[in-house]
Amino acid sequence: MKRIVDQINYSTIERFLFASLIAVGALLVSFSVRAQDIPEKVDVDIETEETMWYGQPWVWVVGVALFIIVIVAITRSGSGRRDS
Repeated sequence: MKRIVDQINYSTIERFLFASLIAVGALLVSFSVRAQDIPEKVDVDIETEETMWYGQPWVWVVGVALFIIVIVAITRSGSGRRDS
């Protein structure tokens, strides 16, 4: 009768130990990242009277419409009939 220890593949054990080591290392790194200092509260005022041109919704709508028109024009120009 063979013992269980004789039937174990050591490469499997080595892979398990390596994966465990990597997992513990990742856990320690995550702990060190969470242990960083919390910065002081920064008060930012975003309520301004001026709005930049790219903040207007109509600019985005026109830009997307032009982009779609250009894409359609490029794809349609290549699908025309070819004379053989």
